Amino acid sequence: MDIEKERRAELIAGLGDQFLCFEEVTLTHATFTRRKIRADVVAIPVDDRLADYALAFEVKEPSQAWNYSDWSHSIRQASDYVYGKIDPVAPAAKYAGRRIAGAFMFPSPPYNPHGMPMAPTPFVRPGLEQMVSGQFHLALHFRVGRAFWETSKLGRRFALSFGPNPLWDSEHGLLDRGLTLIAGKRTLGSGKIDVKIELDGWGPSQSPLTE
Repeated sequence: MDIEKERRAELIAGLGDQFLCFEEVTLTHATFTRRKIRADVVAIPVDDRLADYALAFEVKEPSQAWNYSDWSHSIRQASDYVYGKIDPVAPAAKYAGRRIAGAFMFPSPPYNPHGMPMAPTPFVRPGLEQMVSGQFHLALHFRVGRAFWETSKLGRRFALSFGPNPLWDSEHGLLDRGLTLIAGKRTLGSGKIDVKIELDGWGPSQSPLTE
C-alpha cells in the first residue's frame, strides 16, 4: 500500500503551476556516483532564473509520536538527494543531468527555535518542538529545508524554506533571497564556489585550492 500517495498529490498541488513535478525520480548520487537513489518528487522550476536547477522532496506520513530521531533520519535521507543528478530515465528523462539544488521535507513541523509556547503540532511529540527546529536549522547548511502550508493575509499558501529563511511561496513565487540560496555560490572554507561548475567541469576562473 502506497501510504504516501495522497501526500505526494498534496505536495504537487501546493507547488502548483510554478513547477513541473515528477514522482519517483531516479538520481545519481553526487558523491557515490555508482549509486542510484530515488526521490519521492522532483520539481523543475518554470522560472527562467532557475533554468539549470531542480528541487527534490522527501515525502513522509509523520505522526504526533515522531521525535527528533525520526526527523533526523528523514532529513538524512533528503540530504542524499542534494547535488544528485537526474538520470536519463522516465519520468524526468527530459531533464537528465540537472542537479538537485536543494531538498525539502514534506510535510514539515513548524519552525520554533526559541521554544515559545505553541499549539500542538501533528508532526512532533509535545515538548520536542525546539529540538526538532534545531535539526532543521542545522539541515539548512546541508541544503535540506521544509515544505509546508501556512496562513497569510490572503488565506492559505504553500511555502518552502531553509531553516528560518523563506525561499518561495505560492503567493509571491521565488523570493529574492530564495534565488540566492538556491542558485548562489556555496561557502567552502573561506571562499565560495559554484557547485555546478565544480561537479560538472572547471570554469576558467576556478582554482582547485580553497583554504
